Amino acid sequence: MSSIIRMPARIFEGNVTNMRFYIATGLENVERAKELSAVLSRNGHELTYDWTAHGDVRSMGKDKMAEVAFSEVRAVRDAELVVALLPGGFGTHTEIGVAIASRSNKRILIWSETGEAFRDPKQSCTFYFHPAVERIVCSFEELIEKLDADRIESMLDKEQN
Repeated sequence: MSSIIRMPARIFEGNVTNMRFYIATGLENVERAKELSAVLSRNGHELTYDWTAHGDVRSMGKDKMAEVAFSEVRAVRDAELVVALLPGGFGTHTEIGVAIASRSNKRILIWSETGEAFRDPKQSCTFYFHPAVERIVCSFEELIEKLDADRIESMLDKEQN
């Protein structure tokens, strides 16, 4: 059985200068987060917080973790576009939750290269299906191309039984 996830033709509406964005993902995707951030920044958008500058802080003590937690929550809350790159860890999913809770000022995109995270109950998360979330299935290169072109055209998420 196939289902179609239709993406809006454009991510950015109206005046897109200085749009604030946040990239949520697991540490294993740090290079992809940096690449996507560079593309959006090059197009005039502003990253609300660069967690890739410090990376994993779990071994830096509770004060550093508290500081980063506060900064990341504020950054997600203040972003007008949140892009979550799957797979993600606990932090990524917390950030998705913050994005949904503060959804009145933002677009929330969750990307998966294979779509398995949207089909396999063992990999999925209920919040991937929140009405405020737009699920995207494509190659990372295609995601970069679409965001660099300032649009996301309709994409198909083909589920197979």
